[in-house]
Amino acid sequence: MTLLASIHDVAPPHLAAARTLREELAAASPGPVTLLVVPDFHGRHPLERAPETVRWLRERAAAGDEICLHGGTHMARVPIPSGVDRARAAVFTAGEGECLALERAAAHRMLCDGRRLVEDLVGAPVRGFVAPAWLEPRGFATALAACGFAWHEGSLWVERLAAPGRAARRVRTPVIGFATRSRIREIAALGWAATLTPLLARAGAGRLARVALHPADLGSFAVVRAARRTLAALARVHAVATYAAALGLEEPHVAAA
Repeated sequence: MTLLASIHDVAPPHLAAARTLREELAAASPGPVTLLVVPDFHGRHPLERAPETVRWLRERAAAGDEICLHGGTHMARVPIPSGVDRARAAVFTAGEGECLALERAAAHRMLCDGRRLVEDLVGAPVRGFVAPAWLEPRGFATALAACGFAWHEGSLWVERLAAPGRAARRVRTPVIGFATRSRIREIAALGWAATLTPLLARAGAGRLARVALHPADLGSFAVVRAARRTLAALARVHAVATYAAALGLEEPHVAAA
C-alpha cells in the first residue's frame, strides 16, 4: 500500500504556505512529497522571476521530492467552449479550469513549454501533470504524451501514460482533498475525508491512497486538524512515495524532512 501526498498551487505567492505544508507533511508522514508547480500563477507571478521559490524547489527536488506541472497559469483565461465542461468548472472551481478552456495548439504549448521551463529552472525531471481542479478535457492524455509526460491524475484515478516499451496503467482511487471556498464546501470536504480515511487505511496490497493539500487549507483550523489526522492514519499503514515511484517510473527514494 502506498500513500501519495501532494502540495498543489506551488508558486511564488504561495511559497510561505508551501513551506508550512511541507513541514506538516514531514511531521505527519515522513517521506517524499509531490509538488505541483504553476509556472506563472494567474499570469502575474512568473516562476523565472522568483529566485527564492526556485531555490526552495531545487532543494526539495535534491531531497527526493517530485516536481510536477500544475497547469500554466491555473486560470481559465478564455471562455470554456463546451457546455458540459462549463458545468464541471462551475461545480469544482472558481474560474480556474484552465485546461478545459484551451484549444489543442494552446494546450500543446502550455504543456511542452511549461515542462521545459520548470525542468530548466529546477534542474529536475518533470514527469507528471495535474490539471487545476483535476479538470481535463476528453483526450488530454494524447497531448500529455506528445509533450513527454509519463503520468497524470483526476480526482478519482491516477494513470501512467503509455510509451514505447511501457503499457498504460490506470489505478482508480479517490483523492482526499479539502475545500475552503465556502463553509458548505468545507463541511462536505471534512465529511469526505472522515469517511474515506478509514476505508483507505484498510485497503489491500497494491492500492494507492492520495492526499492533496492546498495553500488555502492553512486558513482553516478544522481543515489543518483533519489533514493531520488523515495523514497520520494513512502513513501508519501506507509507505509514502512519489507518484513516479508508485507508478514504476523511478526507483523509490526517501526524502529528507
